[in-house]
Amino acid sequence: MNGFTLFLTGMQRSGTTLLEKLIDLHPDASMLSQPFPLLFVEAKRDFLRGLGRCDVRYPLGHLFLEDGYRQEDFDRHLAELRIDGARIAEIFAEMQGFSGQYTRFALSTLERALPRLSPAGFAELLAGLYRALSPEPDVPVKGGKETICEELLPYLLDRGWRCALILRDPRDVVASLNHGRGPEYGGRLKPTLFNVRNWRKSVAYALHLEGRPGFLWLRYEDLVTDPRAAVRRITRAFGLCDFEVGEVRGWTGNSSYGERAGVSTESVDIYRQILPPSVAQFIEAACLPELRLLGYSASLEASEASGVLREFEEPYEITREGIESDLTAEANAALEARRLELLAESPSAALKPWFLFERAHERLREAFRT
Repeated sequence: MNGFTLFLTGMQRSGTTLLEKLIDLHPDASMLSQPFPLLFVEAKRDFLRGLGRCDVRYPLGHLFLEDGYRQEDFDRHLAELRIDGARIAEIFAEMQGFSGQYTRFALSTLERALPRLSPAGFAELLAGLYRALSPEPDVPVKGGKETICEELLPYLLDRGWRCALILRDPRDVVASLNHGRGPEYGGRLKPTLFNVRNWRKSVAYALHLEGRPGFLWLRYEDLVTDPRAAVRRITRAFGLCDFEVGEVRGWTGNSSYGERAGVSTESVDIYRQILPPSVAQFIEAACLPELRLLGYSASLEASEASGVLREFEEPYEITREGIESDLTAEANAALEARRLELLAESPSAALKPWFLFERAHERLREAFRT
């Protein structure tokens, strides 16, 4: 078969690692798990610096109310971006001890790989790294997974990559981030609203890119309920031969709630046991259109959502800096309520920066008004 590069992404704690492990079982694929996350951060920081924004703490952010650039501006920057071998070596050195890097490499491996990379656009650089650092050099499909990199998907698809995005119930996502071993994987706690807005970004990209050749989105719940069917969807979407999904050897999962024996449904709807009810209800109110569209349960009526948003008080202690704009506040509650109002108004009422893509907005509007 002809080779290609495969990229997987999604929000933290959405099942990206499980998806990567299952695809890595394919005889024609070799997937790396978060091998160079700070390289993606560097690419976005470089873009923002060009806009005069040098103090953004989390450059791969949620994009809510972002009106400083267009998607095509970022795509153009990635195509023109050149990162030389010396800077790449510095980035790998910065990742030593960084918990967000899952796949690590011996210094000798990097010393062999980096000189072979020639300055090129970002997609070519990534593809070269995936090839050079793969433990299986002879398989035709190379790639990897990184979280919160949805912004790169249009650019990569334009260059012939195959891409998959995984979504999970946002209440389970926040439960996994904030409880159990979640902080080991997601770091110090972030505001609930920050996590909510990041999740909505994932949904927006899934809806925007749906139906595009080389792209597929899927739900975590469907993956764990019937992994064979879910993986078969992926292989057929990407032109891979079907294969029997077996046991993921040497990996006991990275659940926030302890080791899991193989693919497990135990974490589905776990928020019912874990999350404070006020948090679960707030997430439902802020994500109600998306929950309805994606087939997740929701107990609120649309008329109730604004009241829930305005009454919410953050129960978690937030110590991170740089995300003050997403803290619980009356102004933020008003913004979230206004977003829901725009979905209930005429189609032309909701434009950027309130919604990332027109197609996603129309799909959400229809779901919210049903």
